[in-house]
Amino acid sequence: MTSNLVPNANFIGPHEERELELMKLGTKPLSMFVEPIPSEYEFFDEEQFDALVERGTFVKSVRIENVPTPNGDQEIRRTFYAQASESWRIPAMLLTLDVYRSLGPGIRPDLERITGLLLGYDREDIEKYVESKRR
Repeated sequence: MTSNLVPNANFIGPHEERELELMKLGTKPLSMFVEPIPSEYEFFDEEQFDALVERGTFVKSVRIENVPTPNGDQEIRRTFYAQASESWRIPAMLLTLDVYRSLGPGIRPDLERITGLLLGYDREDIEKYVESKRR
């Protein structure tokens, strides 16, 4: 892949654009990347993550979904990387996302908190994020 990373217009947390660095340090247990299909940008350095999957350091899962948008459904690709010892977080995140989606539109602070914890954010950062979503 080329280094054609899309700029981050909406910073949402202290892990943003630092996922690989934090996962290599062992301080982040799970990363999730969401990109539209088709995508003209590289949203993360998949080759570097995949090299660590090949070594057995990380595990990877990809799910293709259709999500509703104001202009109709959009196909997206969700890519998950977890520390090998934290692989349970991927199915837990998928379950959380499925529950969230089944409840229809709207913010779900409880599910946002679960998502944040699964991604390895600390509680203070999660609460800041939940509060920003409420506004």
